[in-house]
Amino acid sequence: MDVTNPAQSRVESPTRAWLRHRPAGLLPDALLALVITGFAQADLSFHLDNSTPYGPMPAVVASTLVATSILALRRVTPLATAVIIAVAIAGPMLVTPLTVTLWGDFLPILVATYSVARHSEPARAFIGLAAVGVGLVVVFLRNPESGTVGNIPFVAVPLAVCFVAGRVLRARARSHSDDRARARRLEAEREGAIRAALAEERARIARELHDIVAHCVSVMVVQAGAAEDLLDRDPQKARAPLRSVQETGRQAVGELGRMLGLLRGERARLALKPQPGTADLAELVGHMAAIGLPVELTVEGSSRPLPPGVDLTVYRIVQEALTNVLKHAAPTTAHVRLRYDDQSVQVSVRDTGRAGGSGGAGANRVGHGLIGMRERVGLYGGSLETAGTPGGGFTVTARLPLEAGQR
Repeated sequence: MDVTNPAQSRVESPTRAWLRHRPAGLLPDALLALVITGFAQADLSFHLDNSTPYGPMPAVVASTLVATSILALRRVTPLATAVIIAVAIAGPMLVTPLTVTLWGDFLPILVATYSVARHSEPARAFIGLAAVGVGLVVVFLRNPESGTVGNIPFVAVPLAVCFVAGRVLRARARSHSDDRARARRLEAEREGAIRAALAEERARIARELHDIVAHCVSVMVVQAGAAEDLLDRDPQKARAPLRSVQETGRQAVGELGRMLGLLRGERARLALKPQPGTADLAELVGHMAAIGLPVELTVEGSSRPLPPGVDLTVYRIVQEALTNVLKHAAPTTAHVRLRYDDQSVQVSVRDTGRAGGSGGAGANRVGHGLIGMRERVGLYGGSLETAGTPGGGFTVTARLPLEAGQR
């Protein structure tokens, strides 16, 4: 039976943890260092028989081994790698000159030059190049075979190519990284804009549904109550409020159907019935009067077409304010005033009755309706004011700048 502790079996070994968190490119660079080390040692063994040795053989082998094996860290510490290789190559030459050129030593110099240019900032890259240059100068001065003017291009050109290639590839990689970061930022901004648009659309739909349902249901409740009061005393008169309930229900169904059509994108169907606006205020006032709320409509200034959003907002404010009067005020009358001037349109709804409950004229009227009105007006840079009147009534006043609705 296996009695291994599951917690112990999940403990990661140090080797596995190191492999999982190792620096990027370390294993490929270690393989590259191994290959170059093998080549350099073979090159060293082949040529030392034809040269004047510089120091004991173990020291020669060790210096070459250091110069090649350090390449495993060329991406982790590129500057240190370049400096160590330069010292390892040039150091033995200060003791005893070598009479042959070792290509196994020159190859690590080229790789180190490319690496310090590719993986370092400009200042560190040029410091690494200078270290390599100093090391090569020592080799040129101490090695009579390689230290001739004719050999300079064969060393300088590959060195320059490696350095320039490293800088170009670094610039290209940084450009690609910046492009990816910019693309991620733009995608995040686009998603944020989509979320904001969706939130705004949800709020707009919520306002529309509240205006439609609250108005119609409030009218139906009032009319149903009136019908109930008349049913025993005068059944014939009770028919009128019941017919009003029926008509208001049809109106609510029609408005909800229009909203659903908007959500489904049924443009052709929506085109048959435009959004309500100031032109429909007279019909709204007449409807409220028919259900028992006398309303007077006054228009001041030169009446003219309004931007669609402002036009709908004015209508919804009047509708919501009259609905609040119907719900919250005792038997009363209301006055709707619509005033045009050059820069704005102003609408006010005032009732003359007392609040139908405790707490004063405005205590029961603060809710989703007034919040929705403020949001509507705020969308077009307007202002909304609500206040109770000394006689116990309530006034709602909205002002909407006309230029805001045209943006």
